[in-house]
Amino acid sequence: MEFINDINLNMYAPKYLQITYYFIHKIDNGEIGEGEQLPTEKAIGDMFNVSRITVGKALNELVNQGYIIKKQGKGSFVSLEKKRMQLNAIKGFSEEMKSKGLVPSTKLISINVIEPRIEIAKKLELDINVKVYCIERIRCADGIRMAIEKVFIPFYLIPDIDKCNLEGSLYEILRERYGIVITKGTQSIEAGLIDSEVAELLNIEPESVGLIIERVSYIDNKPFEYVKSIYRGDKYKFVVELNS
Repeated sequence: MEFINDINLNMYAPKYLQITYYFIHKIDNGEIGEGEQLPTEKAIGDMFNVSRITVGKALNELVNQGYIIKKQGKGSFVSLEKKRMQLNAIKGFSEEMKSKGLVPSTKLISINVIEPRIEIAKKLELDINVKVYCIERIRCADGIRMAIEKVFIPFYLIPDIDKCNLEGSLYEILRERYGIVITKGTQSIEAGLIDSEVAELLNIEPESVGLIIERVSYIDNKPFEYVKSIYRGDKYKFVVELNS
């Protein structure tokens, strides 16, 4: 068959891998571009003469390798190029995305005033009885869900922020409403598997690899915010500029 000869597949490879390699070849060669939709599962099954289960296994492998994303009720689409994020500059998500020519957007999940857990209080150098805002949001770029973010800020520093439109840039609100400008921060990054709850919010498969990022931001050497974000591993790579 032409589509098998096209990539010189090993005929002894499992059928699902033949399908996987076929689409990897097409995507890597630019025959199927970023954001383009793949054929339906039925069409792929007919092309390779395999069951829907086999097609599903192949598509899951493409998801795990970062080649495609699945949109519930719509189909499978080629992933957009991974976006580079600088680690040596303090930027909010909105500013970072705008600098790359993307349109940022945000969906507010919840905002609550809570008593922080011990580990959060320690990061913010607070007594556990001092209440904090917990702001949970979905961060998007060009309409694609990129990350889940939880922000913890002492309540007394930003009273009534719950009355603001938090489906935009938080740093812009802090600057314009409260006169607060972040001066420095510390950040850690580690890889991890994304659980089913977060995966559903990001429209990706559970157990996909993600990047877990924790940041403490400071004003005048005092902790101001603690942020924990989970980024899609198929959408981001981080860049550090080193100088001698």
